[in-house]
Amino acid sequence: MSEILGRLRRRTAHSARSDKGPVTSSNGAKALPQLPTRSGRAPPWKPGVCKRLILVSAGIICIGIITRIGYHLLGEATPTTDKAVVEGYIYPVSSRIDGTIGGIFVSNRQYVKAGDLLAEIDKRDLEAKLAAARTDLVQAEKMLPEIETQLSKAQAELETAQSKMFRRDRQLIEATSDYQYISKIRAKKGVSPLLLSRAQKEYESALSDSLRAKVTLVSASDRVREIQALRDTNYLKMHTAETTVQQTETQLSLTKIYAPANGHVVFDKTNFADHLFAGEPFLKLVGDDPWVVAHFDENQLKRIKLGQRVTIRIEALKQHTFHGEVVNIDPVAGGSAGRMALLLSLFAFIDPPQTVPVKIAFDSESVLGWAEQIDPGLDSLVEIEAR
Repeated sequence: MSEILGRLRRRTAHSARSDKGPVTSSNGAKALPQLPTRSGRAPPWKPGVCKRLILVSAGIICIGIITRIGYHLLGEATPTTDKAVVEGYIYPVSSRIDGTIGGIFVSNRQYVKAGDLLAEIDKRDLEAKLAAARTDLVQAEKMLPEIETQLSKAQAELETAQSKMFRRDRQLIEATSDYQYISKIRAKKGVSPLLLSRAQKEYESALSDSLRAKVTLVSASDRVREIQALRDTNYLKMHTAETTVQQTETQLSLTKIYAPANGHVVFDKTNFADHLFAGEPFLKLVGDDPWVVAHFDENQLKRIKLGQRVTIRIEALKQHTFHGEVVNIDPVAGGSAGRMALLLSLFAFIDPPQTVPVKIAFDSESVLGWAEQIDPGLDSLVEIEAR
C-alpha cells in the first residue's frame, strides 16, 4: 500500500511542474523541451513528411522542364548576343626585295585604294650599282670591235706563218735529201768539194729558215690564243654587266610598294628604320569590307532570318551605333545536332551545348567616317531587329 501511495505522489508532483510553464535554466534562459526518444535514437520520419518532400521535388523538376521547353520553343523576343567579333580581310604588306624603308607616303589609319603608293625602299645603292653595271657594259661593248679586229689580224698572221712553215719544211726536206745524197756518193764518184759545200750550205740555210718559221708560227699561235682569251673575258664581262643591269632595273622597279586592296593602313613606325628582308611585313592593310560573326544560342535561331536588320554596337566605339543585315547562318542550325542538343539540355539541366555563328554585313552608309577605326578582333554586341 505504501508503495502505491508513493507512486501517486510522484505523478502529482510531475503534473504540477508541467502546469507551471517551461522550465528555465540557472541563467534565466528558457530550456527547450526534450523530445522523447526511443532507445536513445532520433525519431523516425513520418509518412506524411516524405510524401510532401517527393511532391515538392517533382514540382521543381516539372517547372524546370516546362521552363526549358519554353526557353527552347519560344526563344527570346529580340535575339541578342555579346558573343560577336568583327572580322575582315587583312593584307600584310612587305617588300619584295631586301633593303631599308626610304619613304612612307601614308599615315597610320589612312584610307587608301588599291594601287596607291604606300612606301618606297631606299634605292640609292641600287642606283649606284646600276650606273656601274652600265659603265662596264658600255666599255665591254666598245672594246669588242677592237678585239675582233686584233683577232682577225692575228689569225691572218697565223695562216701566213703556217703557209711559210709548210714551204720551209719542204725546202728543208729537199736540201736534206740533196746533202745526204751528195755526201754518200762523194767518195765513189769523185764529187767536187765545191758541190758538196754548196749542198751543205743549202741544207743549213733551209734548216735555219725552218727554225725561224717555226718560231714565227708558235708566236702567231700564242697571239691568237691570247686575243681569243681577251675576247672571251670581254664577252663574260659584257654578259655579267647585262645581267646586272637587268636584275638591278628589276629591283629598282620593286622599290615602290603599292596597296594590294582598298582599306586602311595600320603600322608601327618604330620598325621603319630597321633593315627589311624580302617578304617581311612592315605594315598591314585592313580591308574596307568588314563583317561581324555573332554566335547565337540555338533557341534564338527561330527568330533569325537572312536579310534581317541588325543593330551592332562595337565595344571600342561606343559613341556610334552601326547597322547591318544577316547574310549567312550556319547550316547546322535546326538539324539533328540541334534537336539532340535540345533533348540533352531538357533532361540534363545544362546550358545549351553549342552556339551557331551568324554572319552580319555592315551597311555601307553605317560605316561612313568609321571604316578606318573598324579592325578585326573588336568585341561587339549584336541585336537582331524583330520582324
